[in-house]
Amino acid sequence: MFMPFSHFSSDPEVIRRRLRARLTLAEFAALCFQVALLLVFVSFHAQNLYPPHDYDNYTNTLYGNFSLYYYAYWFLPIFGFLERLPGEAGYILWSLANIAAIFFAARVFGGTGALALFSYQMIYTLFYGQITGILVGGLALCWWGMANRRYHLAGLGLLIACTKYQLGLPLGLALWLLSDLSWRERARVLIVPAVIALMSLVIYPLWPLAVLNTVRSNPPNNDGSLSVWRWLGAAALVFWLPPLLLRLPRERRFVALAAAAALALPYYQQADLLALYVLPVGWLPLLGNLGYLYPVFGWGALQGLWIIPAIAYLMALGLPLLRRFVAPVTPPPVS
Repeated sequence: MFMPFSHFSSDPEVIRRRLRARLTLAEFAALCFQVALLLVFVSFHAQNLYPPHDYDNYTNTLYGNFSLYYYAYWFLPIFGFLERLPGEAGYILWSLANIAAIFFAARVFGGTGALALFSYQMIYTLFYGQITGILVGGLALCWWGMANRRYHLAGLGLLIACTKYQLGLPLGLALWLLSDLSWRERARVLIVPAVIALMSLVIYPLWPLAVLNTVRSNPPNNDGSLSVWRWLGAAALVFWLPPLLLRLPRERRFVALAAAAALALPYYQQADLLALYVLPVGWLPLLGNLGYLYPVFGWGALQGLWIIPAIAYLMALGLPLLRRFVAPVTPPPVS
């Protein structure tokens, strides 16, 4: 399966050209499809059918209900604003932001936006009103900001991504370390996240402990998690070693790290595969549509999607590993 790793670039001019490029027919179709789907979901909600459970869990925090909220509290003002909008306006705005963020991220990272938008994971995110697209957009904003030396915007993107720790922290840290910035410039990226994180602790004292108590008393449902931790336990951590220790081109290292996150973290929801789909991983997002087998195979269909990051992992590491362990064949000297 061809993966155009070289499309992953930190060159600001390359990223700028991609962002300004005209929509392809496939991208236009994918965007129209998502907007049409959004209108269908809104019509369901208007009839009190199929409520967006995750979105409701986020916005219920406005009323003091944190029983299913596992994220950083610095995002609470956004949820409060959305909940105060009339009717379905908040959900519509949230969903449009998810769609735009995935499209933006694919352009920034060099992925195939149409495949990401058409995927089961994107539809799943839209249906439940999840935050995944926003987080992935935050990672892209961070990379764009660092490439263009817009340190405050890069920091804002990093903060947005880290709202969900298991997704934003490892990938955000990887981008931060893989950037072309000096250590002084990297420190400047951290100013906005540090300031806003401290402000959140002033406004919501000890909120990390509140989140920890919520996780303990009402742990998130991991039926849709595809991490192999459920079968291997802590042995799954070994997936981190090759991307961290091998000498790899930056683009392969980041794809391998993104795949390792899906495999090795104790909890990784299948919808979070969108973070992999916006990378230059070729046609791999098509395999995400195996999620449509859920009505037949139940949660096993979603848990089996671990095959997607496994393929990306092997493709990113395959050639470097081959070069490391297979001795080159030296032709005999010509007599």
